[in-house]
Amino acid sequence: MWQSAIVSFANCLLISPTWRGAALRAGRVRTAGPTLIYRGIVVQGQGRLAVGSDSFINSGCYFDTVADIEIGARVYIADHVRVITSSHEIGQSAQRAGLLYGKSVKIGDGSWIGSGTLIMPGVEIGSGCVIGARSLVTKDCAADSVYVGSPAVRVRGLS
Repeated sequence: MWQSAIVSFANCLLISPTWRGAALRAGRVRTAGPTLIYRGIVVQGQGRLAVGSDSFINSGCYFDTVADIEIGARVYIADHVRVITSSHEIGQSAQRAGLLYGKSVKIGDGSWIGSGTLIMPGVEIGSGCVIGARSLVTKDCAADSVYVGSPAVRVRGLS
């Protein structure tokens, strides 16, 4: 809960970029170098969000940090991307949402994640990937490839 409050403070329009970076670091967001993180992101959970240098995160993104999220260097994340690290086991019929669990997510260096994409728990996106807008990523993605759709499928390789 405190992490969400700190990130909300960092998103305030009156906060300068310098203070926004300090507030995000206090909220368990770590950057490895110069990184541009727009206002309006949500980071919620007890895990860690690590962002590599020269990366960009657009507004409206949501990071569920029940488990850790690692974003490589030179990664571009478009607006309204959701990265989810948690789910529930299927419980008994009286309550189907069973025990909460978390699986970390990794996005490799140089990748580009399109607007509105949803990345599910445990996924690893290889370096140099392009994920098309509004894709649902449920499985690992090979490096230097383009994935689109719901669920996301590989449509071609990149050189």
